[in-house]
Amino acid sequence: MDIAPLKSPNELSDTSALSGLAGGANVGDPPQGPSFKDVLSNFISEVNTLQHKAGESIDNLATGKIEDLHEVMIAMSKAEVSFKFMIETRNKLLETYKEVMRMQM
Repeated sequence: MDIAPLKSPNELSDTSALSGLAGGANVGDPPQGPSFKDVLSNFISEVNTLQHKAGESIDNLATGKIEDLHEVMIAMSKAEVSFKFMIETRNKLLETYKEVMRMQM
């Protein structure tokens, strides 16, 4: 493993070496990848899908289409855990928002 030598102050003023940092993005460039809104929307839709699957599996168990109780319990557990995670994520986002609003500008 080679360690690069420290650069002199004259070499540090050269910003072309920094272009490789942060994926080569410049200050004014929009961020790469999905937006926060898209990530949050996908997360909520996944939780909703798990909730619907749990409901369907309960209905199928009640009507006799599914006889394996374990499948129903697993679907319900997945839906419960994902919902609790979503609620905790929402709580953290609200806490963060309130903290930012309290900051003096």
